[in-house]
Amino acid sequence: MNDIEKLYKRVYELEVFKKGSFTLSSGKKSNYYIDGRLISLDPSGSEKISKIFINKINFKIDKIGGPATAAIPLISSLSSYLKHLHNKEVPGFYIRSSSKEHGLTNKIEGSLNKEENVVVIDDTLTTGGSIINTIKEIQSVGANVKLSLSIFDRNEGGKEKIEKLGINHYSIFRYDKEKEDLVF
Repeated sequence: MNDIEKLYKRVYELEVFKKGSFTLSSGKKSNYYIDGRLISLDPSGSEKISKIFINKINFKIDKIGGPATAAIPLISSLSSYLKHLHNKEVPGFYIRSSSKEHGLTNKIEGSLNKEENVVVIDDTLTTGGSIINTIKEIQSVGANVKLSLSIFDRNEGGKEKIEKLGINHYSIFRYDKEKEDLVF
């Protein structure tokens, strides 16, 4: 059994993929829900996700980032995995939906500099809105988004929107409407 198959099994053990009647953050109704935090906060799940993501990165990476809050455990896990198993120092950062109103009033938490090569990660991709907003913030600093990654793709056009920006996107799993299930 490879890492993707093991992760798929873990997704079902943790009941990450749920069927029923749900209202998404967009207000849209859905007959299924993906609770990505269950797998990204699971030690076994986050390790497998990190291993799979690392195999998709075939360039020098300076930083790992994504939107708050869903990407934060993934960023930490991937950064730690790179350090402990590959001896690579790759710090993370995340993008707030709006600037803090106190302290340093940051919208970007963590260090991000011009010309750095960045991988953007998130747990779930739907329409691409949060990842695209993250990409735009990163580009506004002058950093280079080289790749976008997610665990799940709800298969609602997000990948295509990201790729129209000239950035490749990879999801470990995607929702198959005919099977009404996750596939890889």
